Amino acid sequence: MNLLFASIQIVRPLNMILSLCAVFIAGWLVNDITSPLLPYTALVVLCFAGASNILNDVLDINIDKINRPNRMLPSGHLKIQEALLLMSILYSLGIMATSYLHPVGQQIALALVLPLLALYTPLFKRLPFIGNLVVGAILGLVFIFTEGAIMGNVDKMWIPFCLATTLSSVRELVKDAADMEGDAVGDLQTFPRKYGLITTLWLLRILTIALCFGATIPWFEGWYGNYYLFLLIGGVALPSLYAVFILLQENSASEDYAIIAQIFKGTTIGGMIVIFSTGF
Repeated sequence: MNLLFASIQIVRPLNMILSLCAVFIAGWLVNDITSPLLPYTALVVLCFAGASNILNDVLDINIDKINRPNRMLPSGHLKIQEALLLMSILYSLGIMATSYLHPVGQQIALALVLPLLALYTPLFKRLPFIGNLVVGAILGLVFIFTEGAIMGNVDKMWIPFCLATTLSSVRELVKDAADMEGDAVGDLQTFPRKYGLITTLWLLRILTIALCFGATIPWFEGWYGNYYLFLLIGGVALPSLYAVFILLQENSASEDYAIIAQIFKGTTIGGMIVIFSTGF
């Protein structure tokens, strides 16, 4: 495997694409998709996301030898020194790109998002459920950041922020349940490791119900139209409820949660489509 391909893989292209989609969806929803600041906004998001994925892989290399041995660092396709160099370049580019944005966007990126990204693995990941909320909030903050960066204020993106944060937090909790064996190596006190899979399952069910009902409020209030409701039910609610109430049971093992994590990856994409539909 050549260096270029390994460098692309370590930044997790799918996550980068989701983040980029969030930027353009937010730009479109605030009616400023043609803003000259949008490319700089996208560059900040891509650089910060890619660099932080590398940082997490470097810090989690021993855990990934069990949970994800095919990743670039534990598999030996990329050296740690090479990964750190790429990370430094990406963080530097992202920080420089913030200088072109409105002050509100700069503040969100540098004072809020960047510290959350940098401290996630060494600090927040070790706090039960707090780490899941932090990762969820990072995706949600892309919508807030984009509006602040290109508009100079934050007004319209709070509902997309809440939807993306909740859905992503649920997905991260499922991933923690699937990664219990590897997390034990690093002595990470994730929620599933500390409280067990049964308690985790019931928390997932509570969060999923809260997500499904809470997400319908904008429709009931008349803020969003029928496209939003139909896509919400078909793309997020039904698959999420089916996953945590039918496929997962109290005797489910970590291997079962690994399968469910793939379903929630799909609902995350569905959630992006739901948020996009709010513009119709």
